[in-house]
Amino acid sequence: MGSVSSMGYGWFVEECQKDSDLVGVTFVRGLSPEEALRRIGAGPGDTSREVGIAAYAADGGAVLIDYHGQPLPETLSQGTEMARVITGITMDEYFVYAVDEVVVTEFEPFFPGGRDGTDPDHLLTHMRELSMPLDGEADTGTSTALALALAARATGVALTPTHYAAEPVVGSID
Repeated sequence: MGSVSSMGYGWFVEECQKDSDLVGVTFVRGLSPEEALRRIGAGPGDTSREVGIAAYAADGGAVLIDYHGQPLPETLSQGTEMARVITGITMDEYFVYAVDEVVVTEFEPFFPGGRDGTDPDHLLTHMRELSMPLDGEADTGTSTALALALAARATGVALTPTHYAAEPVVGSID
């Protein structure tokens, strides 16, 4: 998973920007799409509530995509790891990495040097390998792709164009 780079998610950033001004992408290690939806209170196929979520099977786990940027509960990381990237034209970007329901590292991808959490430097090696600017502001053209690459590296979950082209499991939450 160490080979995942920001270039590996450029296609995804372009795809998401076609669909919405705001998107949340959550990588969860070792869970099926159905289990990930269950943990956030959405049953597969349940589209009756407010926030629709598409869950994709990916290498190493599941990737959830929503177009509302609503925070997802840390319970999604119970017994595993998750990383969530929220990005959009209408709001600041956000990255959070949680392990077993504890927020380990969180920051704004435009300012990756300003990290919080129980271990703010936990992902520092990956951040350096991805050439994230740790002393200043990130390039607005690459900050989302870098944050997605970091989420993939941190969780060991990789979303490819083939995964994204497959039919997702859908659900919704309030």
